[in-house]
Amino acid sequence: MSLLAPLYILGALAIAAPVIFHLIRRQVKQRTPFSAMMFLPTTQPKLSRRSRLENLPLLLLRALALLLLALAFSRPFLRSSATTDVDAASRRIVVMVDTSASMRRGDLWNQAIEQLRDVTSTLQPGDSFAIVAFDSQPRLQLGFDAAAEMSIESRRTVGDQIFAGDEPSWNATDLGAALRFVADLSMGEQQTAGPTDSVEVSKVDTANEDVTVQSGSAVETQVVLISDMQAGANLDALQGIAWPKRLPVEVRSVTVKEKTNAWLTLPAQQEEIVGAAPEETASGKDDRQFRLRVSNSQQSLRSQFRLAWIDPAKPTDMQSGLTVEVPPGQSRIVRIEQPPIGATSVELFGDDQDFDNKRYYASEPPRDQTLMFIGKDAQEPRDSLFYYLQRLSLDTPKRKVSIQSMPELLPAAIDAETVPLVVVSGEIGDEAAKYYKDYVQAGGSLVYVVPPAMGNEVGQQSLRRLTDSQEWAVGEAEVKDYAMLSQIDFTHPLFAPFADPKFNDFSKIRFWAHRNFAQRPEGWKVLASFEGGMPAILERSETDPTSKKGGRIWLLAVGWQPIESQLALSTKFIPLIFGMFDASDSTRGSIIQTSLYTGTAVATLTGTDGKLPEVYRLTDGAIALADQSAGQVIEASTIDQPGVYQIVNAGRQQKFAVNIAESESQTDPIGTDDLERMGVVVGKSVAPDAAAMAERQLRDVELESQQRLWRWLLIGVLGLLALETLIGGWIGRRRQPALSTKTT
Repeated sequence: MSLLAPLYILGALAIAAPVIFHLIRRQVKQRTPFSAMMFLPTTQPKLSRRSRLENLPLLLLRALALLLLALAFSRPFLRSSATTDVDAASRRIVVMVDTSASMRRGDLWNQAIEQLRDVTSTLQPGDSFAIVAFDSQPRLQLGFDAAAEMSIESRRTVGDQIFAGDEPSWNATDLGAALRFVADLSMGEQQTAGPTDSVEVSKVDTANEDVTVQSGSAVETQVVLISDMQAGANLDALQGIAWPKRLPVEVRSVTVKEKTNAWLTLPAQQEEIVGAAPEETASGKDDRQFRLRVSNSQQSLRSQFRLAWIDPAKPTDMQSGLTVEVPPGQSRIVRIEQPPIGATSVELFGDDQDFDNKRYYASEPPRDQTLMFIGKDAQEPRDSLFYYLQRLSLDTPKRKVSIQSMPELLPAAIDAETVPLVVVSGEIGDEAAKYYKDYVQAGGSLVYVVPPAMGNEVGQQSLRRLTDSQEWAVGEAEVKDYAMLSQIDFTHPLFAPFADPKFNDFSKIRFWAHRNFAQRPEGWKVLASFEGGMPAILERSETDPTSKKGGRIWLLAVGWQPIESQLALSTKFIPLIFGMFDASDSTRGSIIQTSLYTGTAVATLTGTDGKLPEVYRLTDGAIALADQSAGQVIEASTIDQPGVYQIVNAGRQQKFAVNIAESESQTDPIGTDDLERMGVVVGKSVAPDAAAMAERQLRDVELESQQRLWRWLLIGVLGLLALETLIGGWIGRRRQPALSTKTT
């Protein structure tokens, strides 16, 4: 017999109280000596009949009643030999190991392997086990089925075998996707096992009935997460899902002693002009700088760092570079010089963690491009369009633009890639119109400055040939004094640089003459208009239905030469032509981005039909960037290391940089409350002994609730009390006549 509440059996000690009290009455409580009795001999008092134990059966009945009552409160039950021993509870454990780039800090990776050993060392023969590694994507390193076929000794050392010689990757951390993957894995395993596979049924024989008992319960999965729990981990995948209530996650965080970590962020557009307004650009001042952001973690102990460009072919001067001050938890925009020739990365010095200090930069040599002016132009500068064009500077760090002039179009003389913008003036014949349309559909842009001769029928046909439309009706406008622009679309990219109130004043530009588009076909967008609503600049995009390429045509109702306007002499002229050339430059948008993250698929970069291009890693140790023959050929479908690469696809070469994700640099730790806010159940794994004890207690409660022996004990107590009452009454009636005789 076993007791469910054994402490209640202490109530049986109450049976000793009557006996103890009776024995206390037999002793003399107090002695008072007096002189008259001092010479008499001392003798013990003779006990009377009332000082002895009387009615011993009544005392035994009452004691037995108290004993049964205490036993009933202790809730006894009978346990057979089949349910005496409980096997150690088996466990299902999934260990998640963080292999992202942030685990490269300090000794975090060694700590993670030690934590994995600590988990595997406690495995029992009946335990199920799985290992999942994760960074930007989860990977099942060891499944439940594969682990079940291994011996217990092999399972306890499998972590060292899986990660032997490995190190963390350079990829970002998608913790939410990894947890979701583990939840699907665990729930799928439980459904495969079935709801009753781990339930054992046995028989318990009692005096009155056979009781069926279910021993064992469904094995719950315990998830052990080993990670640095850095703030940059992505948890978005946990949104919108209900985390299983019976899937607790034990978080084992690994930490580093060195807390200072700073990192760099390169600009999205590296050709951006920093600090050069349209008004300043007109003066010919080239104020281009390279801008980047320096950030510092909240737990950093230092705030002063240094930036320097790195050329792999030259030794780094540790004293050179730009010193920046960034307080902990803040970021600063820093302007530095353009990268020198041969530089492949910009590096930050001065923090404790160097895994994210280098940001690679793919510097391309400037492309040679041309702005072509086609048409007969006047020799007098006051009447010339080309005179003011050839004095423009359209060069950037990534292109070198030459401005050329041709009196008339030659067959196949222009190519959309090398000549992205063509300015045309004068009459356009049928053959020239065909070449111009092919050029625009190939991706080029054409600016047609409508000359005054368009007022006659012969000149008007040029516009109709170029646009394939007979709906044009163009004439010379009557300008009494001068005209001005009154309506400008500042949302258009061409005029977006002038959207700021400091630069959007065009009232100082006066036009002495211009053309009127009295009638025009549909599909043309008005970018600017004169007073009275007559269009000044029209635009239409052209697309080749076969190649899906296309360019645009701009129609100008007035020229910029001084004989017609003040546009060429204003500060708006250079940004306007500069914007037209930028919008026309089809190679300005790379076939791939200038900066990518590790883990990017090569096929995704190029858009080829399942054919991987040749990819070369150019920054391998001290290999010079110019030495392409010494580059390392990448055959994998993804790029898993930061550096500068060159991709060769369909004969076209382009360099691009691959860096680690900025989120990996956000190394401030987060707590388990962030997981709990996403609905994840956070809890520690259950030890086998504790699980076995809990299992035994559940079985004992179930047995006791089915047997309910306490009811029979209470019935016995009531029976004993009834018997004691009858005997006590009989003894009382028998003693009463004897007392009456003595009184008489």
